[in-house]
Parts: sequence; structure tokens; C-alpha cells
Amino acid sequence: MFKYIHGADTPARLPKDNKNKISCHVEESASHRSGLDDRETGSDAPKFPLKQTGKHTLATSNRTRRPAASPDGQPSVESAVEIIRTLWAAAEGARDEDIADLKQDIMRTVDGLKDRIERRTGKHAAENDKEPLLFDEPEQRQHQPEIAALSSFPRFAEPVLRVYAKDFADHALQHLPQAAKYHSVEDFRNYLADKLRFNSQATRRRSANYIVSRFFPTDVYNDDLPEFAAATAGEPALGEALFYLTCRTEKIVSMVAEEIVFPSLAQGGISRGRLREYIQSKFPHSKSADHIGQSIVRSYQFYGIGSANRTRLNVSLREGCLASFAYVLHLEFPEPGMHAFERMADGPMHKWLLWDEQWMIRQLYRLREAGLLSKVSEIDRLRQFTTKYTLADAVQRIVALAQESPQ
Repeated sequence: MFKYIHGADTPARLPKDNKNKISCHVEESASHRSGLDDRETGSDAPKFPLKQTGKHTLATSNRTRRPAASPDGQPSVESAVEIIRTLWAAAEGARDEDIADLKQDIMRTVDGLKDRIERRTGKHAAENDKEPLLFDEPEQRQHQPEIAALSSFPRFAEPVLRVYAKDFADHALQHLPQAAKYHSVEDFRNYLADKLRFNSQATRRRSANYIVSRFFPTDVYNDDLPEFAAATAGEPALGEALFYLTCRTEKIVSMVAEEIVFPSLAQGGISRGRLREYIQSKFPHSKSADHIGQSIVRSYQFYGIGSANRTRLNVSLREGCLASFAYVLHLEFPEPGMHAFERMADGPMHKWLLWDEQWMIRQLYRLREAGLLSKVSEIDRLRQFTTKYTLADAVQRIVALAQESPQ
């Protein structure tokens, strides 16, 4: 009996004696395929050529095998997915202190490529996604999860816990509305390095890098932020959006917001001493705990989320702005679809921005009336809302909303 082995040029003869057979994954002809079990035919099963060693046939790896190509000779999407998975797995095998940085490097590379493709084609990558047709062939549908995996990288990678000794909140409020005049991260970085109010050019450049990394993570120029910032310049809505984005990229700020500030609502806030103790516990060997605490308090103040005096940060549940609510909602729920109220109420919109739950529900109905949501329903205990757009598609409508109704 002959069986063709993946990667081999000639058929290999298997021993007839069943006792001496060593199981390996082989490619069968169509007439024999139905006789193999799932483990032998699964797409994830390794396929190795056979090596004759005495009376046994052993599986050996093919070190020269290349990723599968598409019929026209170009690399296939499956090979691209496999490369990214290999890199991701390799990053997870690195030292603990390097894992997050390596994963962010992967994300930065993929997002940069996505941004370059979108600029060249004039289309968002999501526009190329297709819904499965009713009569699609099964072999066409089976690869769709792989394609989705390649295009579903989140906008915000898991942030690294780092020192937050410079908030730059006042600078961000002043200069981010000007970002709409530029069309790349580097152009905006150069603008900041020229305009920030510091005497030293080196200090201006270093501060520009801090601001860019905070609001344009992985150096991807997301157009929605400059457009929203320009439309809400000088308004509370901009401060709310920037505080949310700061929490997304500065892990210590989101940790303080969720683990220290939010639980203190019943007491009306926390003391600066308690805040310093918490920060010191997260940076036990750092001498910057006081500076980090001051920067976090300043962020609450400048972005309008709380108030402070010499000894205390004061907070309470609050009502925000419709425009910032719409903007943050589409960051929290980036894909159009149906979402439960509980995900909104138990997440950053409530715990970071301290938006009152009932106020948020009222804003959902306002967004439905404005055409940004397709449905809001409260039936018994089932409470859901349905988004219609991605943020890229919704941003012009949000900008119009901001111009019509600042509050």
C-alpha cells in the first residue's frame, strides 16, 4: 500500500505488519479520507515526511517547508496568520518583563502596516470584510475565522505598568485640537516639538513623544481623535475623552481609577496620603510615588472628572456630555452589534469617568434618536442597545452632534 506524504516527492511504503506501524499524519486520497479519524485529518495536525530507520518508519520534520501560497503564487492569508501566531507564541516565551514590550512591538508593526495600506488604498481595512453568502462552499467558509483573527487586533494593546510622573493634561487639551491639521503622527510630533512651552528643544521633543505615545499608541494616526478634538476644543467633552484615553494607555491611572477612586465614591473621594500608599505598593522601589500621585490628581482636575485640594481628591457620580459619551461608547464597543447595558455599567464608562448609570441610559436613547444607535430596548430584565457603526464611520455624526449639542 502506498501513501503520499506531505512534503515528500515520492510515495513511501509503509510496513504491512500493523504491530510495527507508528502512527503519523498523512494525506490520503479522497477515497480513503473518510476512513481517518478527526485527529488524522484535522487542519491543526502536523504533517511530516517519513524516514526509514530499520524496520520502523519514523516521522521527521520538514525544515524547508514554506507557508502555503495562494493559486496565483502570492502568500496566502493563512500563512500570514501563522506567522503572526508564531511571533505571538515566541513573545509569550520571553522573560516576564519583556513579554508586554514584545507584544506591543508586534501590534505596532501590524497597525503601522494597516495604516499604510489604508492610506494607499483609501479604504479602511474593515471595508474588505465580507459577510458569508447563503450558498458559500464549506471550504470557503472554514477559513473565515482565521481571516477575522488577523484583522481583529484591538486599538489598545494591554498597557505596560510604567511611571506616570508627567500628565501633560493642559498641553493635551491645548494642542490635540490642532492635530486635525496634520495627517501623520510624525507631522503632529514635529508640531508639538515646536510649540510646547519648554525652553529646551530636547525637553520639547521628549514631551512630544510622551503625548504622542499616550494618545496615538503604537504611532497609529487614528483620524477620529483629531476630528473629535477639533470639534470639542475648549469643551468639557474633550477632557472626558482624553481622560478615558489616558486610562487606556497609562495603566497606573486606570488602576487608581478602578481600584481606589471608584470604591471611594461613598466617602466623596480619597486622601492624597492613601493615594500615595497605593502607588508606592505598585512601584515599591520607585522614588516617584509623590510625582505620580500629583500627576493623577492633576489629570482628574484638568480633564474635569474630579476636584482637589491640598490633602484630598474629591469625586462623585456625575453627568457628562453627549458627544464624549458617543465617542467613548464607540471606543468601548468598536464593532456594530447588540450589547448589554451591564457591560456599559460595569465598565470604564462608569468606573473611570464616573458617569451616572441612569444618565448613561438616557444618553443611549438620545443617540438612538440621533441615528447613531439602531435600537435600545428594556424588556423585563433584558436591557440591550445596538450600535450601527464603527467609530471610523460614526465620527462625522459624533462631530455634528458635538457642534449641535455641546452638553
